[in-house]
Amino acid sequence: MKRLLAFLLILCATLFASAQNQRSQEEQLGIQYYQNGEYEKAAPMFEKVFNANPNSYIYYYYYQTLLQLGDFKEAEKVVKKQQKKFPNTQRYKTDLGYVYESAGEQEKANLVYANAIKELPANEHTIRELYNAFLARRQYEYAITTIERGRRLLNNNMLFVNEMTSVYIQTNRTDLVVEEALLLVSDGGQGRIPEVQKIIQKLLSGDEDRQKLRTTLAVLQRKTQENPGNIAYEIILQWAYQLDKNYDDALLLAKAIDRKLKGDGQRVYALAKEANANKSFDAAIAALQYIIEKGESNPYFTNAQFLLLDVKYEKLSSTSPIDKQQASELEKEFARILEVYGLHEGTAEWTRKYAHLLAFYVEKPEEAKALLNQAIAQANRDVKERAQYKVDLADIQLYMGDVWEASLLYSQVDKDLPTDIIGQTAKYKNAKLSFYIGEFEWAKSQLDVLRAATSKLIANDAMYFSLLITDNEEESEEDAGLFADGAEGNQSLRYYAKADFLLFQNKEEEASQMLDSVLIVDPYGKLADDVYYQKAKIAIKRGDYLGAQQLLDKILSAYSYDLLGDDATYLMAQVYDYYLKDSGQAMGYYQKILTDYPDSLYTIDARKRYRELRGDFN
Repeated sequence: MKRLLAFLLILCATLFASAQNQRSQEEQLGIQYYQNGEYEKAAPMFEKVFNANPNSYIYYYYYQTLLQLGDFKEAEKVVKKQQKKFPNTQRYKTDLGYVYESAGEQEKANLVYANAIKELPANEHTIRELYNAFLARRQYEYAITTIERGRRLLNNNMLFVNEMTSVYIQTNRTDLVVEEALLLVSDGGQGRIPEVQKIIQKLLSGDEDRQKLRTTLAVLQRKTQENPGNIAYEIILQWAYQLDKNYDDALLLAKAIDRKLKGDGQRVYALAKEANANKSFDAAIAALQYIIEKGESNPYFTNAQFLLLDVKYEKLSSTSPIDKQQASELEKEFARILEVYGLHEGTAEWTRKYAHLLAFYVEKPEEAKALLNQAIAQANRDVKERAQYKVDLADIQLYMGDVWEASLLYSQVDKDLPTDIIGQTAKYKNAKLSFYIGEFEWAKSQLDVLRAATSKLIANDAMYFSLLITDNEEESEEDAGLFADGAEGNQSLRYYAKADFLLFQNKEEEASQMLDSVLIVDPYGKLADDVYYQKAKIAIKRGDYLGAQQLLDKILSAYSYDLLGDDATYLMAQVYDYYLKDSGQAMGYYQKILTDYPDSLYTIDARKRYRELRGDFN
């Protein structure tokens, strides 16, 4: 008896396994037919498997197959059978409506959709399930109605904000996205501000023409005006102004928020740093002055003082012609700050900038030299700090035309720190000095050594000047002195070298004239793109951004695959980014660096800035 029972169990198990294997084969064959578009063959396979085991997986294939075949009656039966088995699954309600819709029976479909919403229970999970079912069918209006009904059922208008904003984003209703997102902070609380910002970032993804940002700002401005006591709205509006690179309006709000919250200025200080990084110098200066006016007890007071020097120095050095009055006022500020804090390792950066300011911008090179010599004497324990001061001192000697003293100082630093970036910088500057005075062969020999420098920037610049000399050098008699007028041969390269030296001296007008001389001597020569690039940089300093754009276009149209192709592309991106304030165009040029010049020195910075403009880090 026991043996018979065991035999029957084994037989049943074998038959069950065989049936399972048969269904599995039919299911796989049906899926293969479906994927090949052979729906007539797939249907009977799915029907057999579905009738044996109506799970949701095989139901999907059978349902889609019937729709493809236009067998809407059978599809209706299949959906209703599935509904009977799983009455609480919302997806099957929209599936039935879609059958009627596909059959051209829109009224029946609308009735099914409306009833599905009407029959919703006061259950958050079920409401979200029906919403997702409508969304999958791109029934956006019904999805919206589902959320509205759910909010009434649960008596909570702040529920389902992410769901509602998702629908509005897909249907390009920018104003409603912002309105919905702001529901999260309608009580003025600041805890959910990051959620609102995340929704707005999602909305603005791919907003290259900035139209969505304009609409967002308009809604935020209106909501802030209508609700003057809601600090959360103001914080979000300030953030949105910063997305738009509108640092003036952002600063007004940042200061107002800081006062209302009795803050320590952290918000304003952060804004100053961002504005400075985006070359909005005036806004950065105003922000830092606000911090400083809070007094010495403020935690950002000291940092703000030094950052203010940096911003004013950057503003001064990036414009042409130099504003002598601003330079003189900045000289006094540097002197005052360094008198208070002294010359030491912690103030080395500002000591160096002060010396450069004195020599290059206020025409006090002797005072600059005295300052650096004092700094060198006091930095006797730090070899690198002393070396850096010596490089700066050599720059001033070269600026004054004392070529040999400058070369001696550069050589000392190169000898003391041959493998350090400071030593390699000195070697590079010494090579450039030789280039300036027309000793091209010597300059090239030093530049070739630096092509293996540890600093990629130095190696890249050394390679550029080495190739520049190789491409343009001709045999000629040695030049007897610095830019001697009687130099023979190599005229275009000598003019270019002299222009480069004039740029080093901040004499942009004279440099521009000398660059024009290069084109007169050799209008279609190998230096044409180099001339256009230098003139574009001069145009930027003068505020002639459209002129710079035109010059860079010449390079990109005729010399895009030459040595300056990536330089011109990156500079064009910066013109659009920081000066013309056209983020869409800027992103295009940053992306061009990544696609056309993947090995460029600018690739990392271009990728980072592209992602910043896209909103990845906001």
